[in-house]
Amino acid sequence: MKYIRHHFIPALLAALLLLAPRPAAADSAPQRPADARISVLATTYPVWLLTRAVACDVPAVDVQLLIAAATGCPHDYAPTPADLLRLEKAQLVIINGLGMESALQAALAQRAGDVLDCGAHLHDQLATYAASMPAACEGHHHHHDHAAECGPNPHIFAGPRLAVAMTGIIADELARRDPAHAERYRANAARFAEDMAAQLRRLERLAAPDNPPRVILQHDGLAYFAADAGLKVLDIVQEDDERPTASRLMELLARIRAEKPELLLAEAQFADKTMFTLAGEGGTPLLQLDSLASGREDVPADHYVRTMRENINRLEESLARPRSF
Repeated sequence: MKYIRHHFIPALLAALLLLAPRPAAADSAPQRPADARISVLATTYPVWLLTRAVACDVPAVDVQLLIAAATGCPHDYAPTPADLLRLEKAQLVIINGLGMESALQAALAQRAGDVLDCGAHLHDQLATYAASMPAACEGHHHHHDHAAECGPNPHIFAGPRLAVAMTGIIADELARRDPAHAERYRANAARFAEDMAAQLRRLERLAAPDNPPRVILQHDGLAYFAADAGLKVLDIVQEDDERPTASRLMELLARIRAEKPELLLAEAQFADKTMFTLAGEGGTPLLQLDSLASGREDVPADHYVRTMRENINRLEESLARPRSF
């Protein structure tokens, strides 16, 4: 198996797309007939969304999703024989990386074709988030007292800046494989970057650097979004799908009452009542956002952009409301 490696280029979003390094899986683009289609398999829903945004109007690319759209982050995912067959047959598999697809590690290692690992070489970019980002330990459990032993949070797709980096990486690899449509891939990625730049400008107006809004997250899936929004994360309620214990809930409730954060941020993908209880008992507004970890497959190619825009609409409205203590 060949992992396609990239290097971080610190720049503005538009410049990022222009300067992003080309994937280095091979010295030259694969030779293929002009009318042949590229078979691309995205492992997770958000990677599929970003790949579709890049390849949306290019008929030469067949983009498929491996793990069902409603699954979310595949912490406990077990691949089926049909999944393994699809992994083997795809010409290119695009993964999130950073441990997100740990259940597929053995199958990916046996592939004869290329694997584009979007997170593999975003180390420099991820380092800029280190101070405000929970670390992810083995099995995606987050032990804040042992951050040095853990890897970076793998939910890179949920923040606008890293989503732009991912689309740039995907566009460059598709352009390498399909030079005839290279300009279209890069134009689609550039349009995505422009859309995200507009949303980032909105986020910049929300938070004063010397007095950022304070939030408590339900799950670390929104951690990159919170960082891009300039929010200060006071705490995270739960690790993956594990509900907090009664003692942990009491600890969180005491902190909410004492520190009075501006918001509790929940993910629409998590349908448990814990956050509603904390909000009601602590007197803090609850805002549900879409982390884009899961969803429906019958969505337009610009679904990521639309969802991010709606998330920011809701955040603006919530932060604009006066608080009463």
